[in-house]
Amino acid sequence: MKVIYRKDDDFRKTLFVDRDGTINRDCPYCRRVEDLYIYDDAVDLIRRYEDRGYRIIIVTNQSGIGRGYFSYDEFFRFNGALVDDLRKRGVIVSATYFCPHRPEDNCPCRKPGRGLIDEALSDFRIDMGGSIVIGDREDIDGALANNIGLPFILLKH
Repeated sequence: MKVIYRKDDDFRKTLFVDRDGTINRDCPYCRRVEDLYIYDDAVDLIRRYEDRGYRIIIVTNQSGIGRGYFSYDEFFRFNGALVDDLRKRGVIVSATYFCPHRPEDNCPCRKPGRGLIDEALSDFRIDMGGSIVIGDREDIDGALANNIGLPFILLKH
């Protein structure tokens, strides 16, 4: 599933960024806007790549939806607040791709599967040869990067 904020037709390198634990503090199962806490070092890193011409796309597993911990509306509210806060800090997110399924559902879009990336590739012209994955977990985000042949940057807080 996806939310596209800014569509462009440029062939560009893309920074695929995990959300919870990478951009913002992992709540866990983040859903309440008042719990949003964005890491300054994540913003600085993302902005550096954006300044070099990278498109910014968030890719995130959100099994809390599938588990019934929060609704799609709560997800959209929290994620919208995060994207708005990033914009105020000078980071423009083009889209968020998310998987609402539980791990046991074996959904192909759930990271480290490549479904979210394939969906982004169908919506944007992405220079995969120059793109990068950033995340806080080697077993999920790093494995995704490995599955799609991209470099991985581990960002721990």
